[in-house]
Amino acid sequence: MKNFIFALIAFLFCLSSAKAQALQPLASTQAATPTLDSTKLPIVAIKLPFLLPPWDPIPDTPKVTATMGIINNGYNVMNHITDQPNGYKGKIGIEKRGSISQAFWYLQKSYGFETRDIAGADSDAVILGMPLEHDWVLYGPFDDESFMRNVLIYQLGRDMGYYTPRTKHCEVQFYDWLWQPDYRGVYVMMEKIKRDNNRVNISKLTPLDNTGDAVTGGYIFGVDRNIWANDSGWKSPYDTSVFFSYKYPKGDEITIQQKTYLKAYVDSFETALQGPNFANPNIGYKKFIDHNTFIDFFFMQEFSKSVDAFRRSAYLYKDKKSKGGKIKAGPLWDFNSSLYNAKICTFEQDTGWAYKTTCWVNQSFHVPFWWGRLLQDSSYRNDLKCRWTQLRSTTLDTVHIFKIIDSVRTYVGNGPSARHYTKFTLNTTLQLECDTLKWWIKKRLAWLDLKMPGNCITTALSEKQVFENSLQVYPNPTAGQLTLDFNLYSEKKMRIELQDVYGRVLRSEPSTLRQSGKNTVRFDLSGLAEGIYFLKLSDGEIRYTKKVILEK
Repeated sequence: MKNFIFALIAFLFCLSSAKAQALQPLASTQAATPTLDSTKLPIVAIKLPFLLPPWDPIPDTPKVTATMGIINNGYNVMNHITDQPNGYKGKIGIEKRGSISQAFWYLQKSYGFETRDIAGADSDAVILGMPLEHDWVLYGPFDDESFMRNVLIYQLGRDMGYYTPRTKHCEVQFYDWLWQPDYRGVYVMMEKIKRDNNRVNISKLTPLDNTGDAVTGGYIFGVDRNIWANDSGWKSPYDTSVFFSYKYPKGDEITIQQKTYLKAYVDSFETALQGPNFANPNIGYKKFIDHNTFIDFFFMQEFSKSVDAFRRSAYLYKDKKSKGGKIKAGPLWDFNSSLYNAKICTFEQDTGWAYKTTCWVNQSFHVPFWWGRLLQDSSYRNDLKCRWTQLRSTTLDTVHIFKIIDSVRTYVGNGPSARHYTKFTLNTTLQLECDTLKWWIKKRLAWLDLKMPGNCITTALSEKQVFENSLQVYPNPTAGQLTLDFNLYSEKKMRIELQDVYGRVLRSEPSTLRQSGKNTVRFDLSGLAEGIYFLKLSDGEIRYTKKVILEK
């Protein structure tokens, strides 16, 4: 018996030595971990109820209870690890999220968490200035050394007038129950996609909403991965490798009647699109979808040329029939493997259509036939061309995109990015990452300009639409200087005012004649207190309000 015990001990010792050797690269990375003393990014400190082993102790599921504190002294103001939390201090439930990102070699994990009260119940909170909610995502950009691919695409989506998850860069540090620190690098705090007045603003569904107008919405679903659960979704009758996943209500909450209605509606859309009269505006696909949202969704998938484009994380939503009732494409989600960041199967090339590109990495997830079929409708192609022409002079203007990239580089550069690269032994610089990103984007846009199908006879847009689609206000939040860009069909007098939450005019530009085409106006907010303000723009007919956040 003793010989057996000694043999077992020897075996375990050898096994632990082998494991230690296997973990040597990770251990050396941990040894190089820099110290987080101060940063211009918000600090998210998470205290866990257990010791931190060499690997990540947070499970995939269920959520574990932890304590989170956020230090956020204001935009571009230094935050110190010794400061008291002033952005949030309380309980959270946290778990890992993602699929590939959970692999052992993926050294920076992503997390989903919910803010909780002292009793452990969900409790809404304002996180880094984003609207009240309790479901959040801490995205670790381990595979995106620019820190901005998701941030950039989401910002462009908002600039186009859609809801996309709001984002804030931060630095994260874990602590174990002995208060031993473990620096985790630069993260992106972002909203989780869900039904909410400040997120996907559609009707709420209850288990009692099973008939009439009540059962017609709202729903959030998506073309996504099949998790092989009975209640996770359904397969397309036209391609069983296309899987529709329930997002809201979730698979374990949606009723049989709601499942039946949603599936029947999507089946009807696919049947109409597949049929001989698919382009008929009354009985074809336009009866079932808001095709303008599909056009904009197409642009962002093709512009980014994501490995997952159209086939995974492709969200869709639908409100009640009494509120329009058609399927809309979006919100945009999951773009870390895009914009020249996935160098496999020609996805790194600036040429070629993403919806036509397949390879071993995504062969199990097919692109729905919709995207090619829609392009067979000349009316759709012409709308596509007109919208592309409009966006290329506004939201998708190369200069505008590069401004967003430069603003992120300035904000995250130097200290935060250097610490992150040191933490994970990454041989790069943020300047190099941004230059590479710009180089590829410029070439990709040029190819899309050349290849975008359709003939644009007229944009058929009102002056108000041209103005609203083109209006850009940046940086927002601002430390004091604000720039407004907008387009006008023709010369007209525009009055611009800055008001506080009580409606008092604090700054104003007189009713000045503005030129046709692009206009730029600069506002100086220095001398005003931190807080929320409202820009009011008017020409007597057009009236537009934009919220501005001043952070010093």
